[in-house]
Amino acid sequence: MTIDDQIICHLSGRLDTHGSLDLEPKIDEITHPEKVLVFDFTEVEYISSSFLRICIKKYKQLGTERFCVKNPTSDIKRVFKIAGLEKMIRE
Repeated sequence: MTIDDQIICHLSGRLDTHGSLDLEPKIDEITHPEKVLVFDFTEVEYISSSFLRICIKKYKQLGTERFCVKNPTSDIKRVFKIAGLEKMIRE
């Protein structure tokens, strides 16, 4: 979904290694350097290190102001914190 200057990816379920491999080309395709890429984790139950790698890639590509994660569960917040990536989360 695109709203003004944001591309919002409403993700759901388990973002495991297999799913990440399927999602990465689609995420690359919709990424735009002048828009904010938002991963909405409202319905995400699990995140693998493979999806964390995608988050890191997009964060490096777009920068602090153009990439964020929203609405993670407390378990997923903990994963980001352990990985030192909590700066990606915006409440």
